[in-house]
Amino acid sequence: MPYENELANKASHSDIVENPDVHAFLQESDYIREPSQEEIDKLEKIFEPVPDPDLSKQATHIFAIDGSSYESMIDGRMPSTKVSYIKVSTVHISMDEFGALRVEDGRFVDPFRVAKLKRNKDSLLFVLPGTNMKWKNHETVRDGFRARVDHELIKKETRFDKNDHKTSLRSTLFLLASMRPDKMGTGDPNIIRLHKCPSCSHPDIELTDIPDTQYCPSCSKEVYPSDVLRIWEEVNDFQSNVVAMTRFMLAVEHMLPAHYIRHLLDKDFPLEQLASIAFFVDGPLAVFGNCAWLSRPLMQYYAAVNQKLRESSCPDLTIIGLQKTGQLADYFGLISNYIPDNSVFPVDDEYRYQYIIASREPSKSGFGDETYYGQDFLYKTPSGRRFVVGLTYPFPSKGQTPEGKFHELKTDTGRYYCLPQALELIRNFETDLYANAVIPVALAHRYTAISAVPGGKVLDILSKGHFKKP
Repeated sequence: MPYENELANKASHSDIVENPDVHAFLQESDYIREPSQEEIDKLEKIFEPVPDPDLSKQATHIFAIDGSSYESMIDGRMPSTKVSYIKVSTVHISMDEFGALRVEDGRFVDPFRVAKLKRNKDSLLFVLPGTNMKWKNHETVRDGFRARVDHELIKKETRFDKNDHKTSLRSTLFLLASMRPDKMGTGDPNIIRLHKCPSCSHPDIELTDIPDTQYCPSCSKEVYPSDVLRIWEEVNDFQSNVVAMTRFMLAVEHMLPAHYIRHLLDKDFPLEQLASIAFFVDGPLAVFGNCAWLSRPLMQYYAAVNQKLRESSCPDLTIIGLQKTGQLADYFGLISNYIPDNSVFPVDDEYRYQYIIASREPSKSGFGDETYYGQDFLYKTPSGRRFVVGLTYPFPSKGQTPEGKFHELKTDTGRYYCLPQALELIRNFETDLYANAVIPVALAHRYTAISAVPGGKVLDILSKGHFKKP
């Protein structure tokens, strides 16, 4: 490992290149085996031709959501003191404006129209206490973290109406928590049930959607509706809380589409216009960690909205998860040369456990049973680019499917009514800017990412300048 700021010697590889042992090793080694013709034929068969999209059902307003985080060091002495910054951005792209970017017979892009497109963005900034930092005189880092998370979810910046706390992101959390299929679900979007008090472990505490502080009936300590996310369980006083910070960021990313949709439905937004909206979320349609329970309410909520749209003869919602990295993306890169262009494959559990995650024992309840609310597809565009695409499952729950055959039916492409339109959107937005990237997500990441230098250094200076030691 190099020292800090030490640069590698540009000629240090020469002795490796000239080493006879290296040459001998390479000559003596070979692939375990190359793909057989039978396996190549199988790959070509499991990838289906992409169905033709119905352009009359194509989304015309695209929202891309991405988050970034940075843990700023205030004091490097033991125990180190840190503060966590989280930024989640939403970028809106109108397909009409996007289609008008090119001028001069499509050979050039109008820079003024591009600049206008870039202005259609919004960001939420969240600041959370990190290692060795107490907020507002709370006894522990964990208690301060809990209070701050609740404060951040209900603050005016997350509200559509600044004067109405029930338009906040926290109220969307109330809605989703009320839809939990287990005993923790209340059925009432104004009531949330905590599995226990974080201070005394008193079970089954119900809280209401009010801005006032609420208290445990047993120990009289503060309890917060956002405790239902259970992210606080991963917070430590003197260790890095980057895991908890990431859990919070990802929970917000996955709640935001539901947050926007809830607001539009509450305002009686025309359903045909709601159906014209598509969301891009960075990563799989899955929630991990202690707040993985969000996946089931999200699945149920989107299915209920789609049912409402279908009853009005409107297209389904289009919610797309895009995985840039990970096992699926790596595997797709390996087999890409054997896959025909303009084809798609819904990844089933048998194939995933046999070829992609062969080192893992198959789950008895199915892959991603507790975490995924969307199906993974491998999509190769007509231009040969590769995308790992997630689309919301077309069922209200994994137990409510025809004949109870969720694992068989979840890969039936005919049940994903938005699939042709979703793949067409990706084809329209594919870009050479990054490998296998689409423009909306690339823009969202651009306005969200907190660079280590200079962005991180500026946050370090800001944090140190405002931190007052007791």
